[in-house]
Amino acid sequence: MTGPYQYYPTPEALSRKAWAMFKNQQFARVLEPSAGEGHLLRPGPYQYGKRLPIDCIEIDIRKHAVLRDKGYAVVGMDFLQFQSGSVYSHIIMNPPFAEGAKHVLKAWEILFDGEIVAILNAETVRNPFSKERQLLLRLIEQHGEVEFLQEMFAGEDAERKTPVDVALVWLKKTSTFEQDILGSILDDLRQDRREADDLAGEFHLPHELALPNAFIDNAVLMVNAAVEAARQAVVSEARASRYRTMLGKTLGELSGGGISSEDDSSSDAVKRMLFKRYHDLKNRAWASILRSTQVTSRLSSTAQKRLESDFEAVKSLEFTVPNIYGFLQGIIDQQGEIQLSMVCDVFDLITRYYSDNAVFYMGWKSNDKHRTLGMRIKTTRFILPGHGSSPYQNGLNWESERLLADFDKVFALLDGKTEAEVCLVSVFRQHFHALRVGKRIGGSYFDVRYYPGVGTIHFFPKSKTLIDRMNRWVGRQRRWLPPVDTQAGQGFWQQFEQAENLDRAFHTEVHKQCPHSSRHVHFDPFWAIKHGGESEREKGHRLLTQAMSSVLASRGIDSDAALENEQSSLLEWTGSLPSATDLALAS
Repeated sequence: MTGPYQYYPTPEALSRKAWAMFKNQQFARVLEPSAGEGHLLRPGPYQYGKRLPIDCIEIDIRKHAVLRDKGYAVVGMDFLQFQSGSVYSHIIMNPPFAEGAKHVLKAWEILFDGEIVAILNAETVRNPFSKERQLLLRLIEQHGEVEFLQEMFAGEDAERKTPVDVALVWLKKTSTFEQDILGSILDDLRQDRREADDLAGEFHLPHELALPNAFIDNAVLMVNAAVEAARQAVVSEARASRYRTMLGKTLGELSGGGISSEDDSSSDAVKRMLFKRYHDLKNRAWASILRSTQVTSRLSSTAQKRLESDFEAVKSLEFTVPNIYGFLQGIIDQQGEIQLSMVCDVFDLITRYYSDNAVFYMGWKSNDKHRTLGMRIKTTRFILPGHGSSPYQNGLNWESERLLADFDKVFALLDGKTEAEVCLVSVFRQHFHALRVGKRIGGSYFDVRYYPGVGTIHFFPKSKTLIDRMNRWVGRQRRWLPPVDTQAGQGFWQQFEQAENLDRAFHTEVHKQCPHSSRHVHFDPFWAIKHGGESEREKGHRLLTQAMSSVLASRGIDSDAALENEQSSLLEWTGSLPSATDLALAS
């Protein structure tokens, strides 16, 4: 049972009683409209050792991950707005006691043919003072039964105890066979047919990642049309199957020489086909939202993959306007994290394959077990390998173009803009032959040179400010830099800013301090911190920090001296992220 201040997990003894109340124990598909963390579903049905499919609705989004981890599909958040009930054979529920009658009536409304078991406050049935309770009582009298139980929420297995008596209600809704075949069997799957202007109401997402209202309206209306077409197709197929069965077998079937055609007009067969087609429509509809230009245009390829990794959970939701807005709001709420991940992805790409692309500096002295060095990208030039081409090619391959597009998206983000005015993909497409012969050509954020024989692209940043912005943002995320500039003194920032000038001396000192084994093979601390085991990484960091300390001491730089606020250096970093606007304005 869920709802504001009404989360009472169903005790296991009561859950077993609820499941045992179903008369038909052949479960096609089950819905739990107020799932909480799935306590009511623990004794759920199994077949051949596997749990049968159970869909959940839960208004508290924080519980969705718990439900999915237990193997349940989350198909919605607000049951009272849910429409897709026709595909279920059973609905089991422990709704908020204050809204019990309303939730059972909703379940009866959307169910096409099947059973409902509901755990209600006994007073909901005993004291039918409202129209909703009176209607519920008539349904019980005409289509079901009720059992009253005492102290079910007061036993040892109750997580939250309450002395309230409960009513265990069972209802059976039956549709005639003729209505199955000739009636409107998919009505409960269709969304309310409102005009496009009314679909979104007055709600607008105040953000550039929001999709235009017309796009959302049209997508929902298109799903409505597709659902109606599916309804007609399933009805026609079921009708044809029924008539074929009524006509009897063919001569070949009667003589045993042919394969008997199956009757696909049963209620269960129709439900299975409805679910299959409706599931496919939802999958396609959600994919259109996920792949829309307004969502993907600002995301790097890696960020897009991370977003798509959640698609299995998203596509289970009913395709409604509120759910679409909820999905978009989730992207917006995570935008700071998404932007940070994009910047870190490009930073790692630059530093991963070519050691000369980055330089080291002494990392901020935090509470970590071992102090480490920070890395920053060079402001003059960096090189990326792996982009070769044959003499017959007229451009880069798709993977290389995607990498260039990611660079432009991230540096446009760092620049506070939506996109690069002159993108690197267009530079390579329009000037590929000039680049092949060694010309240096510029885009918005980089001049580039291309060496097709060795497959390298040389990037020459046009703005040291944007490179510094990336270095600082990644440095704070990796805890190489303090979260606030004033937490470190002048010496720290001096060595950070002079890292490129100190790089040659640092590598010379590393070479001197690296020990030799009995075979006179150097221990490579740079390799160790990237690829070694835990002990090798610790040893590599220790050697590198010792070498950096020696270099800084020889130049009279103390990276730990003159902290303006000694206490602040002990604070834990909260990881707060600037917005895109803040980042654009930051120095």
